[in-house]
Amino acid sequence: MKKLMLFCFVLSFIIGLLSNGSHAQDYTQWQLPENAKMRLGKGKVNDVKFSRDGDLLAVGTHIGVWLYDAHTGAEMALLNDKPKNVRTIAFSPDGKTLATGGRSQEGAIQLWDIDTATQVSTLGKDIGSVGVLAFSEDGKTLASVGSSQGLRFYVWDVDTGLEVSYFKGQQNNFNFGVLAIAPNHRFFASAGGNRVFLWDTETQTLKHTIKGDNDPIEALAFSPDSKTLVGGSTTIRFWDVETGKQMSRLDGHTRKVNSLTFASDGKTLASGDANGDIRLWNIGAGGDQLTLPRLLGGITGKGKPPTDSPVLTEHKRSIEALAFNADGTNLVSASRDTTIRLWDVDTRTPNLMIEGHTEAIKALGFLKDGKTLASGSSDCTLRLWNPETQESQLIPIKHRWTALGFAFSQDSETLTLGSPGSNLKLWHTETGDVTATFKTAHKGYINAVTFSPDDQILASGSRGGTVELWNVLNHQRITTLRGHTDEIRVLAFSPDSKTLATAAKGETLMVLWDVIDIGRKTGLLAAQMTETGAVAFSPDGKTLVSGHKDGAIYSWDATTGVQLSTFTGNADSVTALAFSADGRIIASGSIDGFIQLWDPSTYTPIGGACIGHASRINALTFSPDSGTLFSGSFDGTILVWETLKKTNNR
Repeated sequence: MKKLMLFCFVLSFIIGLLSNGSHAQDYTQWQLPENAKMRLGKGKVNDVKFSRDGDLLAVGTHIGVWLYDAHTGAEMALLNDKPKNVRTIAFSPDGKTLATGGRSQEGAIQLWDIDTATQVSTLGKDIGSVGVLAFSEDGKTLASVGSSQGLRFYVWDVDTGLEVSYFKGQQNNFNFGVLAIAPNHRFFASAGGNRVFLWDTETQTLKHTIKGDNDPIEALAFSPDSKTLVGGSTTIRFWDVETGKQMSRLDGHTRKVNSLTFASDGKTLASGDANGDIRLWNIGAGGDQLTLPRLLGGITGKGKPPTDSPVLTEHKRSIEALAFNADGTNLVSASRDTTIRLWDVDTRTPNLMIEGHTEAIKALGFLKDGKTLASGSSDCTLRLWNPETQESQLIPIKHRWTALGFAFSQDSETLTLGSPGSNLKLWHTETGDVTATFKTAHKGYINAVTFSPDDQILASGSRGGTVELWNVLNHQRITTLRGHTDEIRVLAFSPDSKTLATAAKGETLMVLWDVIDIGRKTGLLAAQMTETGAVAFSPDGKTLVSGHKDGAIYSWDATTGVQLSTFTGNADSVTALAFSADGRIIASGSIDGFIQLWDPSTYTPIGGACIGHASRINALTFSPDSGTLFSGSFDGTILVWETLKKTNNR
């Protein structure tokens, strides 16, 4: 009997780090998972911070923390003992320790020795996740706030790792990640809708509930003296911490302000918005009252520039994080366009641009040459990767929204994405230009899209539960399929393009639609079957496999709808499935980032699980020769696993 063994290693590639050239590829080898050799991309950026001396820049991502030389942009280290979703980072005042916060069962907070790039302790086991961190000025304690299990504030002794104090705030409605800790650790702030909640940790009470404008609060920050709280929505508002009263209001941003940070002297505020615009404000004070801050100038994306400042450069998407260095002379900005830029505050000119990071990988596909991999990201960018030459191309897609779903045509020369709004567009992968627009009748977001293998039909699924089929050539709607009552999660065509498989959120029933005989359908349902997260047809179209929320994988006769087998690997929800081109391997990916290979003739595992991603697997695809598996994850990286097929007695 044939036996297949899996050997995993990552193929070489990384895009150049700096805008004016590329660096050595050594960092692609750092802190890789077991059996992996190289990594594509550096992960989704969540936070950025300067060290106190201004020499280091730390970038918190879904796979760990990258340390850069802040003067040259060169990679110094990757802090990660295993892939973790790092949401927030903080340098100790002496610059010797870096704290990272996120979600981990082993401990939501890790402390790292900067000189040795080693983890020295772990704090906060079983506390859920941490969204914001702040060291005390003497560096002896560390404060943290998280909201995954209710609003929880902790203070930790840095030397012993012991909990110093704990406070749970009663709040039902949270704006994800919108948290702030006062430098004096006396107060912390959270947001829910358009309201700000200011908590007093000393008295363990809610000090103030503050109403903003009509839009949700997207960012919060305390002034360095802990006396002022700033909130960002479509406006920027300043509140007195002691009284809770509004002190000032700033207008000027054209989109929601989602990042705020003060310079250490409290005299300058930087604000970034969803349009990619950054504005710098001079914060004046008269007596005990804050005077109206004065606009120093802007670092502007797509919005109109301030009248007193020219357009210096462009971030093409939302500003995700901002931070000043200690003396306030430099500002770092991280954007959803995946670039990180360092600015001279006085001249508002860029000193450096760092690339190589990515947002969540939504789809993978090969160009017709069979050698170039195309990846689609939630940031609405397309990357073309050539593993052999280690070259890449980044193509921004002209779309203002986040991509909820992504799909490539069979030759990967055309792509479409699901997003807020009712229209679908087709883009050319080499230029990023729109080639067609489909005006759908979907209600709610379009969150699932796919092309038929012959590239003649485009299927789109909405949060309203409908599926529309479109003729790609004449841009006409073929039909609307109504058989689900909730959000469409899964769309997959059979290899002959004659059958479409669909599944929806919260439903156990899958449906096979006859694309030729419109309206004819077959329901697939098994006892104790849970919600479907992924489906894939075998290359000959005879078998369908489906992955489910409970970790089970079912195989079905794609013609009759009869269940053939059930097999289970990891207990976590299955989020991606793929057959190799020769039909000899099934790959499954799960919400916890695990990947397992299966023998479809016996439905038994091939080797152990490949563990390397920090978050859910969104896309799996084999190379045309079936020798390589590419996995794309929400963590913003692609791992490339080579499958060496060995058989006995051949």
